[in-house]
Amino acid sequence: MPPGVTQATLDYLARRLNEVAAQLPATHTDVDPARLTADIALLSHHLTYASERAQERFAAPETVHLPERHALMRLAEAMTAVAGALGHLTEALDCVSTGFYRQAVPGVETSHLRNDPKALRIIAAEKCGEARARLIGAAASLYAETSAPAPRPRLAANPTAPPPARRAPLPAPMARNPR
Repeated sequence: MPPGVTQATLDYLARRLNEVAAQLPATHTDVDPARLTADIALLSHHLTYASERAQERFAAPETVHLPERHALMRLAEAMTAVAGALGHLTEALDCVSTGFYRQAVPGVETSHLRNDPKALRIIAAEKCGEARARLIGAAASLYAETSAPAPRPRLAANPTAPPPARRAPLPAPMARNPR
């Protein structure tokens, strides 16, 4: 890849985010702590890679032109969404690992409302769904703009139109007469 942060960089990250989102568990029966841990590690890797690319460019600001600055801004927004998705996935892993622990402790009673491994897997699947939505949204935002930002309108040095005339104050409302 080229040394700068370009649309190709954003497209690459968007494809990776969509791949991770597609493999996240959809139901509680699909939740696997080993796979969930691998997904967290993979997302962390992508976040680290994006951070390193941004850091390289922020270190030499004089070489970063407006289109790349816009790409860096979009990359940072996507990184925020990825970090949020990581939060949801680690919460899901927390739920699954609590259930994993409870299964091994002898004599621990679980209720259907609290600390039940199946209920915790259901919660974990919901957290994975939230993470999936964030990742898909982040990927879509990276694909959304394929060119540099639209040029901003130029501000006129002198106003071209006279200022609007001041309106006369409205008359006071009439009092209602009781009947």
